[in-house]
Amino acid sequence: MATKAAPSRNASRVSTLRVAFTLIELLVVIAVIGVLVALLLPAIQAAREAARRSQCSNNVRQIMVALANYENATRVFPPGRMGSDCSNYNGLAPLSGPNVKSDQQRPSTSGFAMLLPQMELQSLYDQIGWERGAISPSNCGIGESGAGWTALIPDWASLQRERPAVFVCPSSADEPLHVGWGTSNYAFAAGSVGPSQGWTPAAKMNNGMFIYIVALSVAHCRDGLSNTFFVGEVIDSHTREGRNRWKVAGRHNYSLRNTENPLNTPTGQGITFFDNNGAFASRHPGGGLFGMGDGSVRFVSDNIDLATYRALSTRAGDEPVRLP
Repeated sequence: MATKAAPSRNASRVSTLRVAFTLIELLVVIAVIGVLVALLLPAIQAAREAARRSQCSNNVRQIMVALANYENATRVFPPGRMGSDCSNYNGLAPLSGPNVKSDQQRPSTSGFAMLLPQMELQSLYDQIGWERGAISPSNCGIGESGAGWTALIPDWASLQRERPAVFVCPSSADEPLHVGWGTSNYAFAAGSVGPSQGWTPAAKMNNGMFIYIVALSVAHCRDGLSNTFFVGEVIDSHTREGRNRWKVAGRHNYSLRNTENPLNTPTGQGITFFDNNGAFASRHPGGGLFGMGDGSVRFVSDNIDLATYRALSTRAGDEPVRLP
């Protein structure tokens, strides 16, 4: 019976050479893969940012729903800041007389703290100590003292560090604490009066919907709910220049912002007062998210006209403007 001849060594070598890649071919394949990765990477990053922006928009929407529910229950929106400091504010916080406001009636507690039950955070709300004047009462030496208030709230150190997820934008790289306090990437729109006015009543009793002491109603929003900023984004909340603690509020910082400076003015730049420019800013490219009074969430471009931008933050300026 005939048998096949075994392949020669040379034939085996030729066969091996036919199935192997040359160095040049390998380099070409690597180069092609590199080009494909370079082309796909921006698309992947854009998709990730779109997802983060969507989550941030959902956060703002949750806050707007909470505001609507609060208003439905009380017929007013929460004030931007519950109490005054040691000022009278046109008779709203008397320093003497029968209607004098004691230190415990002058807390810097923010409207965000008042919204906690509407955001399904009742247990956190219950820890705040409302019966003791709430968070950070003034120390003006008027009536019942606000000194030592932290010792009166059980486990204050833990409460101080709380940072609910609804206050965190996924695109932000902000640290969770500012000097031990939980930070936030959102603030109320106080109006168009900004850091150029310093500590004056005009800055605190601003022309937007969220100001000191006074709880405003829908009727106060003469410009129309759909044309008025209620909530916007904040960056660098853990820094001195951009400090933003959600539990307390103050002019140009801490849960209250204004539109004197353009949108996305870098922290510490533009018109400032004690390093704060009071500006809304976002990590989303090209603009920032705002919650409007009607509950909608809009992305506002960096290119918005400054006069229009400022007009959208006032409650009763009677400006004939709309978001583009």
